[in-house]
Amino acid sequence: MIHIVTDTTAYLPPAIREAWSIHTVPLKVNMGAGLADQDEDDLSLEVFYQHLAHVETAPTTSQPPPGDFMRLYEELTCDGDEVLSIHISEALSGTVRVAQMAAQEVAPERITVIDSQATTCVLALMVHQATKVLAAGGSRAEAAAVVEQMTHSFAGVFLVETLDYLQKGGRINGAAKLLGNVLHLRPILYLNDGKIDPLTVARTRKRGLEQVLVEVQKRVGNVPVYAAVTHIQCAEDAHAFGEQVRQELQCVDFFLHETGPVIGSHVGPGFLGLGVCPVVQ
Repeated sequence: MIHIVTDTTAYLPPAIREAWSIHTVPLKVNMGAGLADQDEDDLSLEVFYQHLAHVETAPTTSQPPPGDFMRLYEELTCDGDEVLSIHISEALSGTVRVAQMAAQEVAPERITVIDSQATTCVLALMVHQATKVLAAGGSRAEAAAVVEQMTHSFAGVFLVETLDYLQKGGRINGAAKLLGNVLHLRPILYLNDGKIDPLTVARTRKRGLEQVLVEVQKRVGNVPVYAAVTHIQCAEDAHAFGEQVRQELQCVDFFLHETGPVIGSHVGPGFLGLGVCPVVQ
């Protein structure tokens, strides 16, 4: 048997995670105020974002300890089974390095670890497609090859509703936040060489979402795609945007999900984005 492992920053919809028995290793979130680190998947999204709105400095996050990966890998490979482990970009977190070290210790010949060069909806797309390859009878090497191809062809573009959380996380200074809020600027970010970088700004949310779709289309062209929309506490907007995505792109596979604390601590509620990968032939 071949098992799929990812981390919590994929934020896979529960229906997908449970249907395919996908294993997730949680990143850690430190809420501050003397509170102990918590596993990301133990945090209530509503409580977390309420807390985030009332603190001056964003919570900090960290990769899982090696023991978390080692215990899971040992459990999954003890009867000779194999593992394909797909994780958040190394440029964003040390998680994939920890997974690689654990794999070397446990069963390097039976565990493949992949740096997705991505996170949130794009990482989720890769994990989902890997499960489909395996369900169709593919090998670990074949599923890994599909994921590796996706790491070189995806597009991920995101709209941030307010500059407040970028400032809390130290991504911009107070003066930039003040100026941006006065001008009603909404940053548009994108996945670039494994990092989340600024792309442009929009003056309105409507224009921002239009730009997200335009930027994704520029990057992947007019081809069949796997697509996912992600959001933070704006499900109604996300569903409407998802309908637009399905009308304008050739979506072979599509789902919608909510981004959680590790990424959400930097961008806050109102965040809405689109991840797309051309269909792998």
